[in-house]
Amino acid sequence: MAISITPRSTRRTRDKHGGKKATVEERLLAAMERLLERGQKFGGLTVEQLTSEAGMSRGTFYLHFKDKGELVARLMSVVTDEIVQSAGAWLAYAEKPQRKDIEAALMGVSEAFKKHRTIIAALNDTAMSDPTVEALYLDMMATICARCRHSVNAARRDGVARPEANNDVADALSWIVMLYFGRFAPIREGAEFKRLARALTHICATAVFLDIPDAG
Repeated sequence: MAISITPRSTRRTRDKHGGKKATVEERLLAAMERLLERGQKFGGLTVEQLTSEAGMSRGTFYLHFKDKGELVARLMSVVTDEIVQSAGAWLAYAEKPQRKDIEAALMGVSEAFKKHRTIIAALNDTAMSDPTVEALYLDMMATICARCRHSVNAARRDGVARPEANNDVADALSWIVMLYFGRFAPIREGAEFKRLARALTHICATAVFLDIPDAG
């Protein structure tokens, strides 16, 4: 069951979103990631710890969120949006996706995972024992799979996809990408991580697109 949470809109929230100052959500997301990097367990994080680390009052927190669960739901939405945006044309409902789109997408997604590697790893681990977090994680995956299906189907309509490339392939690749980056983004750095990202890019592009013979 997918969970969708929209925080209450206030003038203060709108003002912050319209300016350069970090939003309450951004500050809390950064605070959560710092606490997780220092060894705090995701399930044990409290509102008091989060607000103290973010440098805000409990009153400010409760002005925007009713509890930690609503915050986690919103932060999952933020992370999902960043992953989708980082994928560029491949997950942007492009009507004529090309092989280069999926290559650019995987490199962009790899950067999003590096940025949020701590919280994504924590959510992935917590989902195995927390039904609420599991629902949020599955909601994120449903969004990404739907976008990938659209791109694969568009490539099929354009005649550049393999006959076997269908919705099942799109879903499988989406999960492979998320689990692969979720596993390696926290423990690989620099050139080594880029090498792994290029390998995954090759696998995904080959699974979807027809081979293009060399010119001449």
